[in-house]
Amino acid sequence: MKLLDVLQSPWAILPDKLLEIQSVCDTHLRGEKSDIAAVEARLGRPLQNTRAVSLRGNIALIPITGPVFRYANLFTDISGATSLAVLATDFAAAEANPAVNQIVLVIDSPGGQASGIAEFAQLIRAATKPVTAYIDNTAASAAYWIAAAADRIVMAKTAMVGSIGAVVSISPSKADGTVEIVSSQSPNKRADVNTDAGRAQIQTLIDSLAQVFIEDVAAYRAVAVATVLEKFGGGGMKLAAEAVSLGMADQVGTLETLIADLSGPTPSPFGATKTMTTTALATLSAALTAATLLAEHPALYAQVLAEGAAGERARIAAVEAQALPGHEALIATLKADGHTTGEQAAVQVLAAERQKLSAIASRLHADAPPPVPHAQAPEPQTPPANDRQALHDKAKRYQADHPGTDYMTALQAVAAA
Repeated sequence: MKLLDVLQSPWAILPDKLLEIQSVCDTHLRGEKSDIAAVEARLGRPLQNTRAVSLRGNIALIPITGPVFRYANLFTDISGATSLAVLATDFAAAEANPAVNQIVLVIDSPGGQASGIAEFAQLIRAATKPVTAYIDNTAASAAYWIAAAADRIVMAKTAMVGSIGAVVSISPSKADGTVEIVSSQSPNKRADVNTDAGRAQIQTLIDSLAQVFIEDVAAYRAVAVATVLEKFGGGGMKLAAEAVSLGMADQVGTLETLIADLSGPTPSPFGATKTMTTTALATLSAALTAATLLAEHPALYAQVLAEGAAGERARIAAVEAQALPGHEALIATLKADGHTTGEQAAVQVLAAERQKLSAIASRLHADAPPPVPHAQAPEPQTPPANDRQALHDKAKRYQADHPGTDYMTALQAVAAA
């Protein structure tokens, strides 16, 4: 296709992308040489081993558009929806690709199935590379759950976030006349929404799911659960400026300015994330106390308390195992300090024992009497040669007089005579 045909054809494309394509075509029409690498940097190129990720410089753009479903199917392909399974695969590929330094989730989604969202959010939070969520239009419900897990959230001026909560739709009756018979051992298997008990059962389930959502958002945004409940819309949506003021997002901007910021000549490893994270941690430290943890998460408080007590008991037992006689005071001090491990106690006890033995040796050396000179050993007496010959002769005569006597016995006998 000729460039003039391209320019004069009808388009169904975002205006800024059309302007970028037109600028490239104008460059060719003027006879100027186009730098393919520069074009790729502006328009992006597909990231290898992914289905929908594009690469702008060293920034991977991962789109999350339309309703979010757990698995890919024909509906997700034809309706522009997002498959969570495909999304997780693309995210992992971007994380592993050495050409990628930053990841941007470009979100325009009303939410979707709750199944798998919490796990994908944890995958985002555990990423080794900086992750920014850019809200192009809408990040509602499950989509905001995903966005909250990013290191920071940037929103278009007219974008909206929120709808924190869970919902289920159940038909109150079966129009097709179907009759279900539930096993008598499972009275809660089919909750009847036409009864108060059935509605209460379903309400409890939905409330529990919403609580997981709310607690995740609170943890990711580094605020108290009460803050999410009171300020994050109560299930409603918030426009960009208000969302930033409430702490639901971090910045208002465009995707291009975000990419330019992340691609700057000396960007910090996490862009603006480092400042945001420090502020968030300070906010969290101020908001999260033992009292608030006990009030908002009693089960977690009890678990932390039990685990801490068990750990301290194990530490004290390990310190006590290093005890040696004479070092009882040191062991008591190490047990009480709250941090010395068994290995560290062993090192300190052995050092104290060496010092103790060295002091004992010094005292013994100082108290020892001066050494007594040894008496000179007498010179060995060697019998004269003639005496040896005389003994020899006597032994021979003794052997002659006593047949069968060996020489040594004869020698001993004459020597004793």
